[in-house]
Amino acid sequence: MSLIMTKAALAMKNPENNFKFVKFEAHKPKKKNTVDSDNNETKPGSQQSSKDLDLKKIRHEVVKFGMSGFDPTKKEEARIALAVSLGAKPPKKEYINYKELMEKRKQEKIKDTEEKQQMRSKSILQTGGKKKKKTNNDVGHLLSSYGKVKLIFSCNSKLYISL
Repeated sequence: MSLIMTKAALAMKNPENNFKFVKFEAHKPKKKNTVDSDNNETKPGSQQSSKDLDLKKIRHEVVKFGMSGFDPTKKEEARIALAVSLGAKPPKKEYINYKELMEKRKQEKIKDTEEKQQMRSKSILQTGGKKKKKTNNDVGHLLSSYGKVKLIFSCNSKLYISL
């Protein structure tokens, strides 16, 4: 290993003897003692958590066994559903050509309009010829508290009104 001579190195006496080599070592965490873990297992709360873990494992194994009976396409769907339930991201939707997508939406729209027309025609047939009569300017319910005004006669530019 050669030492590069700088002004500071030249100013020092015996620069090669004063050179120190330092090696970096990352800090390693201490391992927990097995005695501490044994003490934790004797607590009643840890027994319940271990039972929960066992139940989760058993449930997972049952789901896996149930998937084994499916045909390949359903098996793949079940695996995806299981992975999503465990926290994985769901797969992206398949790519559909834009023209095909628009054609598909047109067909759906036409189908919906046909269904609506059928529903309307059925409702018209069921109701028959029942039509509501329109009342022209029916304000009787407003004037009932006031009464009706009748003109009886007028004479000599005076108007006589009776209620």
